[in-house]
This record gives sequence, C-alpha cells and structure tokens, in this order.
Amino acid sequence: MNNTAIITGATRGIGLAIAHAFAKQNKQLVLIGRDETRVAAVQELFQETYGDGHVGIALDVSNKEAIDQTLKDLIKGKTIDLLVNAAGISRDGLLLQTKEKDVQDIINTNLLGTMYVTQHIAKAMIRKRQGGCIINLSSVIGLSGNPGQCIYSASKAGIIGFTKSLAKELGPLQIRVNAIAPGFIETDMTAGILGQPDKRASVLASIPLRRFGQVDDIAEAALFIERSKYMHGQVLQIDGGLIV
Repeated sequence: MNNTAIITGATRGIGLAIAHAFAKQNKQLVLIGRDETRVAAVQELFQETYGDGHVGIALDVSNKEAIDQTLKDLIKGKTIDLLVNAAGISRDGLLLQTKEKDVQDIINTNLLGTMYVTQHIAKAMIRKRQGGCIINLSSVIGLSGNPGQCIYSASKAGIIGFTKSLAKELGPLQIRVNAIAPGFIETDMTAGILGQPDKRASVLASIPLRRFGQVDDIAEAALFIERSKYMHGQVLQIDGGLIV
C-alpha cells in the first residue's frame, strides 16, 4: 500500500479531524485508537465516505509490547510517508494529589507512546528511502505550563524536545519532523475546563482572538506541515495568540 498515513488517536477529537483532512487528500489511512468499538466504527465510516483501503487498528499506545507486536506486522509491505502522533490523555489535578498510576498513564500514553510508535515508523521510512513526514501533537501547556496540569505539561514539553532532537537525527534522511502545539481546542478532552462557565470566560479573556479553537484548525495545520517541504524541527502554535 503506497501513500500511507498512520494516525494515532484517530477515533476522536483532533486525531479524527486530522484523519478526515488527509483522507480528503487521497491518503490511505491506518487509523489507530484504543477502543475497539470506536476503531471499528471509524473504519466503517472512512471506507463508506472515502473508499476502500482505510484500515482501523485497535492499539493502546501506552503498552510498548502491544506497539511492538502490532506495528511490526502492520508496516510490512507499506510505503509510509506520514505519521501523525495524536494519541493523548489528560488527567488534571495538583501535583501533590496526583496518583502514581495517573502519572504513569499520562507519560506512557503521551510521551513514551509517541516515541515507541515513531521508532517503528521511522525505521520503515528509512528502509524505503523515500523520506517522510512525522507530526507530533504537543500543547501550549508544554510551552507555558498550567496549574493542575504538571504531568500533562511535562509530557507535552517532552514531545517538543523529542521532536527537535529527532529532527536533527532524521533530517539528513529527508524525513521531516515537526510538532503542533494547540491552544484551547473544543474537544471532549477540554470539556472539563471549558464546560465550567467561570473558567470558560476566564480562559476566553486570555485569548487575543477571543474564541476557542476547533479541531479543524489543527487539521489545517497538519496539512500545512505536510505540504511545507522545507519546514523541519518546528513547533507550530495554533492557539489564537494565547502565547505570544
């Protein structure tokens, strides 16, 4: 299968919007999500909407063993030219009240999952010797920090460091590596914050554009990065001017 894009976190929110955007560009998608029911539903939706060739894979990216077993077979015979690491979770809470399991889950999913998936896909890109594009989803919280999100912030800051270092490693092989740092995007992940009227008003007042982002705003950024053949090692902030 040529012209293949692998997208993690593809069954909801930002990942799903990015998947739709690339399907419209005639990419053949491997849609990765944690929930088998959601994966099956998204696979059916994409096949009905965009035609055969799109495949859904149930995979928990916090589980390295599962990543190794699944991706080893998945990438055989495929020319992969795009990887989007969009899988992520957030569990807000003050550091002193954060449980060890929450720390491990967030870091394993957001940071280590991104690293381990990228290891496999980068190897596949290198073997085909046709270059490639890797897009990692970070967050403005990884740039600025935020009370109650210490672990999430650390995971997203780690992705920025990972992106910049990997860009230096893979650049000579014509594999471009960039990141997107979304601001407050209206998804089910941000519903806990943006669903509180007082908090919503406070956050909105801090955004110069005076509006929250939509998942399509991030999808457009992903398309831009994929098309921008000289963009490499960058973190693209899509935040309405929240951090300037």
